[in-house]
Amino acid sequence: MPRPVFSGVFLSVATVCLSAMLAGGAARAEHEPQLWTSPPKGSKKPPPLSLAELADRARPAVVHVRGTTDSPADGDNSSGDSGRTSIGTGFLINKDGYLVTNEHVIRGVTDLRIRLYDGRELPACVVGADAPTDIALIKIEASGPLPVLPLGDSDAVRVGETVVAIGNPYGFNHSVTAGIVSAKERVVDRATLHESPSQDLYSFFIQTDASINLGNSGGPLIDANGAVIGVNAAFWAGHPLQPAQGIGFAIPINMAKSLLPRLRAKGDAPRSYLGVDAQPLDSGLALAMRLESTRGALIASVGKKSPAEAGGLEPGDVVVTWNGTPIATSEDLKIDAQLTVPGTRVKVGLWRDGRSVEREVTVRVAEGRTPIPTHPSSCSRRREVASSGPDDFDVTEVPPAQASGLPGGRGIAIAQLSGHGAASQAGLKIGDVILRVGKQGVRSSNDLTAALRTFKAGTTVPMLVRRGGFDFWTAFTRR
Repeated sequence: MPRPVFSGVFLSVATVCLSAMLAGGAARAEHEPQLWTSPPKGSKKPPPLSLAELADRARPAVVHVRGTTDSPADGDNSSGDSGRTSIGTGFLINKDGYLVTNEHVIRGVTDLRIRLYDGRELPACVVGADAPTDIALIKIEASGPLPVLPLGDSDAVRVGETVVAIGNPYGFNHSVTAGIVSAKERVVDRATLHESPSQDLYSFFIQTDASINLGNSGGPLIDANGAVIGVNAAFWAGHPLQPAQGIGFAIPINMAKSLLPRLRAKGDAPRSYLGVDAQPLDSGLALAMRLESTRGALIASVGKKSPAEAGGLEPGDVVVTWNGTPIATSEDLKIDAQLTVPGTRVKVGLWRDGRSVEREVTVRVAEGRTPIPTHPSSCSRRREVASSGPDDFDVTEVPPAQASGLPGGRGIAIAQLSGHGAASQAGLKIGDVILRVGKQGVRSSNDLTAALRTFKAGTTVPMLVRRGGFDFWTAFTRR
């Protein structure tokens, strides 16, 4: 059976594999102006930008996300090296260094790194992540303000609108593709995905024909005014004999906006409990219940002593609005109810016995949810281990017999490298002789220490290195 394919990439020596995590949701936004910016409001919208203008404005805020994982990806049956690299995309939402990506891109990764549009590579940590919605909030530290993308309103998106997707498919950084919104409120069958049945996964998406491939996961889907309306998550591969084309899925940005403040504050987002079983409507049920359309969620049962029962909801009610926002399907109701902050009083619009009624419910925190373990790259964990040195290598004096050809007859060579450190990822190797750091010549370990002190943590350091008789420049990011 065809199934959605995640657009995050896991690279190993033997194979390219992907993390089979596809999630979504369409909950309503909790505005948090300190965490993200929004497009200007008003009756007069600015004229749409050209595709070239959209790309020029958006690409500087799109980043490359990379981390190392020792766990095999879901569906990966290869027997190659256990250590692999998870590759995906993210986008900056805050000048202080907050960015959004998919949870499946950073799931279980260590040595999390972010490469900016200007080429700088910075260490990153996970502020919070939510697997059922596939949303993660990441933090980097950079000198100076960063370019950001405003977050739009996915509820206001119309089918047929022009959209642009930006990401790193197969490692081709900052690739731009364009298309239209093919559908909204798309519920994707996830029964074939390799996920734990206990996970309450969401599957409510914006569908687009903008090209999405492996590595696009976590990148922005942008409207014609340059605002993010979705987080690219997956594409539909089709059948091997009948491959699909142009069927991509993005998590509506309003769902992400409902989670981000809580992810920043607590690292996760506790779920709320309403206490109903609901089902989608078909044309026969809509006709029998005198409904004008099949939009809404039909309540099949109400739990005893639940918030729904206390609020007066009954089997046979059709939920058509949640706090004034239209409900499209039963999946929509599930997401809105569960992602509402526990303790919130909500006005529920119902269709009952041929007329509209309104009830008020107060959702409570859901019980029995398994505690989420601390992410290996969490910001709290990184603070705990911050006592290690700021750089990822040790040096030793070059023996006099080998230093005769070096400036001043002295020099230092790299003696030890951290396996996944910034220096190692910059291509440095044991035995490399460091000649210069920036504009300063290096002949001793004291010279190196003094030179490195002129660069703040998070900045990129140019270094002139000699290897095998050849000199070359490289750069790494100080931690």
